[in-house]
Amino acid sequence: MIDATIKLTVPPEKRKEVLQTFKAMLVLIRREQGCLSCNCYVDIEAENNIFFKAEWETREDLNSHLRSVHFGVLIGAMKLLTKEPDIRFNTIASTAGAEAVKAARA
Repeated sequence: MIDATIKLTVPPEKRKEVLQTFKAMLVLIRREQGCLSCNCYVDIEAENNIFFKAEWETREDLNSHLRSVHFGVLIGAMKLLTKEPDIRFNTIASTAGAEAVKAARA
Protein backbone atom coordinates (compact mmCIF):
# COMPACT_ATOMS: atom_id res chain seq x y z
CA MET A 1 0.00 0.00 0.00
CA ILE A 2 1.17 3.53 -0.77
CA ASP A 3 0.21 6.40 1.54
CA ALA A 4 0.23 9.75 -0.29
CA THR A 5 0.08 12.94 1.77
CA ILE A 6 0.20 16.55 0.65
CA LYS A 7 0.46 19.31 3.24
CA LEU A 8 -0.46 22.75 1.94
CA THR A 9 -0.23 26.15 3.58
CA VAL A 10 -2.86 28.22 1.81
CA PRO A 11 -3.03 32.03 1.79
CA PRO A 12 -6.21 33.04 3.66
CA GLU A 13 -7.70 34.70 0.57
CA LYS A 14 -7.26 31.47 -1.47
CA ARG A 15 -8.41 29.01 1.22
CA LYS A 16 -12.04 28.75 0.11
CA GLU A 17 -11.09 28.27 -3.55
CA VAL A 18 -8.53 25.55 -2.77
CA LEU A 19 -10.94 23.71 -0.46
CA GLN A 20 -13.71 23.82 -3.08
CA THR A 21 -11.34 22.39 -5.70
CA PHE A 22 -10.18 19.59 -3.41
CA LYS A 23 -13.75 18.78 -2.38
CA ALA A 24 -14.82 18.49 -6.03
CA MET A 25 -11.90 16.14 -6.78
CA LEU A 26 -12.38 13.76 -3.83
CA VAL A 27 -15.28 11.77 -5.30
CA LEU A 28 -13.55 11.51 -8.70
CA ILE A 29 -10.23 10.36 -7.25
CA ARG A 30 -11.99 7.78 -5.06
CA ARG A 31 -13.30 6.15 -8.25
CA GLU A 32 -9.82 5.72 -9.73
CA GLN A 33 -8.32 2.24 -10.04
CA GLY A 34 -6.54 1.23 -6.85
CA CYS A 35 -7.71 4.13 -4.65
CA LEU A 36 -8.36 2.73 -1.18
CA SER A 37 -9.23 6.10 0.40
CA CYS A 38 -9.00 9.80 -0.32
CA ASN A 39 -9.68 12.61 2.18
CA CYS A 40 -8.94 16.25 2.88
CA TYR A 41 -8.42 17.68 6.37
CA VAL A 42 -8.01 21.16 7.86
CA ASP A 43 -5.65 21.68 10.82
CA ILE A 44 -7.82 22.80 13.75
CA GLU A 45 -4.93 24.84 15.19
CA ALA A 46 -3.90 26.46 11.91
CA GLU A 47 -6.87 26.65 9.54
CA ASN A 48 -4.73 27.61 6.55
CA ASN A 49 -2.93 24.26 6.74
CA ILE A 50 -4.69 21.66 4.63
CA PHE A 51 -3.82 17.97 4.44
CA PHE A 52 -4.75 15.88 1.42
CA LYS A 53 -4.36 12.15 2.04
CA ALA A 54 -4.90 9.18 -0.25
CA GLU A 55 -4.06 5.48 -0.02
CA TRP A 56 -3.29 3.42 -3.11
CA GLU A 57 -3.13 -0.35 -3.56
CA THR A 58 0.03 -0.30 -5.69
CA ARG A 59 2.73 2.05 -6.92
CA GLU A 60 1.35 1.58 -10.45
CA ASP A 61 -2.08 2.81 -9.28
CA LEU A 62 -0.46 5.87 -7.69
CA ASN A 63 1.60 6.57 -10.82
CA SER A 64 -1.54 6.36 -12.95
CA HIS A 65 -3.22 8.86 -10.62
CA LEU A 66 -0.22 11.22 -10.79
CA ARG A 67 -0.61 11.28 -14.60
CA SER A 68 -4.40 11.77 -14.40
CA VAL A 69 -6.48 14.83 -15.21
CA HIS A 70 -7.69 14.80 -11.60
CA PHE A 71 -4.17 15.22 -10.23
CA GLY A 72 -3.57 17.89 -12.86
CA VAL A 73 -6.45 19.86 -11.34
CA LEU A 74 -4.85 19.53 -7.90
CA ILE A 75 -1.54 20.78 -9.31
CA GLY A 76 -3.40 23.79 -10.69
CA ALA A 77 -4.86 24.51 -7.25
CA MET A 78 -1.40 24.15 -5.68
CA LYS A 79 -0.11 26.88 -8.01
CA LEU A 80 -2.21 29.32 -5.97
CA LEU A 81 0.09 28.75 -3.00
CA THR A 82 2.92 31.03 -1.96
CA LYS A 83 4.77 28.18 -0.21
CA GLU A 84 5.77 24.90 -1.86
CA PRO A 85 3.56 22.01 -0.64
CA ASP A 86 5.11 19.16 1.34
CA ILE A 87 4.44 15.98 -0.68
CA ARG A 88 5.17 12.52 0.75
CA PHE A 89 4.72 9.00 -0.63
CA ASN A 90 5.20 6.25 1.96
CA THR A 91 5.19 2.55 1.19
CA ILE A 92 3.46 0.60 3.96
CA ALA A 93 4.36 -3.06 4.36
CA SER A 94 1.97 -3.86 7.21
CA THR A 95 -0.67 -2.26 9.38
CA ALA A 96 -2.20 -2.98 12.79
CA GLY A 97 -5.28 -1.76 14.60
CA ALA A 98 -6.80 -1.85 18.07
CA GLU A 99 -5.23 -5.24 18.73
CA ALA A 100 -1.78 -3.56 18.76
CA VAL A 101 -2.98 -1.13 21.45
CA LYS A 102 -4.38 -3.98 23.54
CA ALA A 103 -1.17 -6.00 23.16
CA ALA A 104 1.02 -3.04 24.13
CA ARG A 105 -1.09 -2.26 27.19
CA ALA A 106 -1.37 -5.87 28.37
